[in-house]
Amino acid sequence: DVLIANSTVPGFVSNRNTKHGTWFFQCLVEVFKENAKHMDIRDMFDQVSRVLNEKESNDSSRRKQTFEVTNRGFYKKLYFNPDEVVDKEYENDDEEYKNDDDTVSDKQQQNKKGFKKRVREAWKALFN
Repeated sequence: DVLIANSTVPGFVSNRNTKHGTWFFQCLVEVFKENAKHMDIRDMFDQVSRVLNEKESNDSSRRKQTFEVTNRGFYKKLYFNPDEVVDKEYENDDEEYKNDDDTVSDKQQQNKKGFKKRVREAWKALFN
């Protein structure tokens, strides 16, 4: 399953503000910050499209921009849920492992907890 987002369609250039970066990336960050708690990635890309459509250059040509998302078999809902949702979803993980017939080693559990912690920290750094 793959989603590929390109900042513009083939044959065109991506508009860029020298201080704030490309229009596409500005819109992407804005939409993800506001909606990642409750909206899946495909809906957020739709929202990015709407926000990007509102942008227009200040020069006489009044340039606009669009982007493209290529979907290759990606039909699931993917959420980038922050801490409280992630913590709630995984709060019973340890109990599940205790009840499994296949024993999971302490090292595997520590690696899993460490990975979740790194993901949460990266999420906080990006969106807080």
